[in-house]
Amino acid sequence: MTADPSSPAPVLPVVVECQRQGGLAFPLRRPAISVEVAGLDEAERQALQRLVQAADLAGQPADYPGPGYPDALETHLTVTWPGHSTSVRFRDGDGHPAPLDELAGWVLRHNRPGQAKK
Repeated sequence: MTADPSSPAPVLPVVVECQRQGGLAFPLRRPAISVEVAGLDEAERQALQRLVQAADLAGQPADYPGPGYPDALETHLTVTWPGHSTSVRFRDGDGHPAPLDELAGWVLRHNRPGQAKK
């Protein structure tokens, strides 16, 4: 399958941010990890674009209603494009789609010295 040359290229996000918190035994609130797309090489940008498209944040509820597990970690994921952003909050075991976990995991693995942290 080839791309339609008349179709515009998807707009890359500017920043993708992930924060995890929760747990009963050892409650935690980790700082948010932000990955700035401008700091990525071409292969990383393409991988991130595929993950963002698969996660379809615009098609997700802002907060997954499922209760998750009693000791579940909660993840807050935000993707910012030029002019707008979309966020979703989900918990382990609440029934959210796997691409959200894949995107969050990618962001957490790509935290590097010098990347913005909040």
